[in-house]
Amino acid sequence: MNQFLYWYQQWQENSIQVGFALAKVYLNSLELMNAYVSVYRRMFERTIEEKNRAFDNESAAVPSGSMPTLYKTWIKYTDKELRKELKSEDFLSLLSKYTHSLIELHSSYRVAGYPVDYFDQLLDSFKQTFRIPLSISKHFKLAPHDIVYRRGKVRLLHYRQDVNKREDNKSRYLQPLLIVYAPINQFHILDLNARISVVRNLLSNGLDVYLLDWGYPSLEDNRLALSDYIDHVHHAVQTIRQQAGIEKASMLGYCWGGIFALIYAALHNDNIRNLALMATPVDFSKDETVLGTWSKTIKSGAMMDEFGQMDGQLLDMIFLMRNPPRYAFDKYLKFLERLHDKDFVSTFIDTESWLYDTPPIPGNLNLQIINDCYKHNLLASNKMELDSGRRQKIDLQKVTVPLLTIVAERDDIVSLESALAVNDCVSSKDKATLRNPGGHVSLCISNEAHRKLWPEVAKWVLSR
Repeated sequence: MNQFLYWYQQWQENSIQVGFALAKVYLNSLELMNAYVSVYRRMFERTIEEKNRAFDNESAAVPSGSMPTLYKTWIKYTDKELRKELKSEDFLSLLSKYTHSLIELHSSYRVAGYPVDYFDQLLDSFKQTFRIPLSISKHFKLAPHDIVYRRGKVRLLHYRQDVNKREDNKSRYLQPLLIVYAPINQFHILDLNARISVVRNLLSNGLDVYLLDWGYPSLEDNRLALSDYIDHVHHAVQTIRQQAGIEKASMLGYCWGGIFALIYAALHNDNIRNLALMATPVDFSKDETVLGTWSKTIKSGAMMDEFGQMDGQLLDMIFLMRNPPRYAFDKYLKFLERLHDKDFVSTFIDTESWLYDTPPIPGNLNLQIINDCYKHNLLASNKMELDSGRRQKIDLQKVTVPLLTIVAERDDIVSLESALAVNDCVSSKDKATLRNPGGHVSLCISNEAHRKLWPEVAKWVLSR
């Protein structure tokens, strides 16, 4: 009887703690929401005031008072204010409190005896099953390819040349290019459909294209570290060297995939012919983006200790929180305005399908990138190690191969200054920069990029 009373008392106490944790999450989420609503309200009032001043000023041209005009003015002001507000100390404090309360809630469930690990595994299994039909539909849109390397969930894709379309019929002698994609989202954005495809563009401009697909990590992969990813890059390079009969392979890295490519080049410079980095953050002291600021603020260690990984759906929410008006409804309004444009609709649907098929990032990898790069800027200062077990220093000055830096002028995920700083970190004498108007993803899907940028990238690779 006494044992039962003790157990009941413990259950009551733990349930109370869970209730407190739930209330804290709810209150902190309300505070975060209020911060956003405050910005929306202030910018709406500013829009109305400006409209009224314009009407009162007889010497000014009277602007249209239509709803579309007011909306565009409001969202323009909201953009600017959010960029400032979301990096303010007050907002960062609210964000820290909110993430800490989520960690506390998850921990409280565990202490109370709830099978949180089982539920996490069940949810993970559900996600893996749910994405199968999505994966199948995307697969049919990919350019023809062969799998030439597979290890665990990682695959190396080798895209087939259309020999019939090549007048010289010398596809076997084309220069190989390895694309190292990021562990965030899926590689399909580089081969979205038959019309919008970085891969097809590079193929048509004379390159022999390989691509590393990191797959869809599950909870069992949470211990994967940076060294595991660099090992896969090394095996991919070795496979290409053997298959193509060459000594060196050219490499193109995108975003965090660019970090992997740069690190690999620092460790194995002699295996690389050319290195192209696409929207790749390098000097994180110069990264003033909203995401960069948040990454430096949130206690990632506590989050990874509790959850084991950076959940894909949480990543989706974080990307949305950068600017909810833009990413939650403004882009859909633009979509409705262009329903008559078949190509735009097709690309929009394919991009949205890619955008919300976000795999988790293994906890060890996420923690090392956040701590070593974002928080301590060890990569740019040549103090970063491959991992704590191997103690292998990463010295960017050992990179001497020709370097191409590709940046997006309106990138709100990787700042221009952070990406361009790589030119000051490496010892390469042959350096070039290509700029594209638009944002981070526009590098992959914009008509301008496919008309001008990617033929220039292929030309640069082939000329070296």
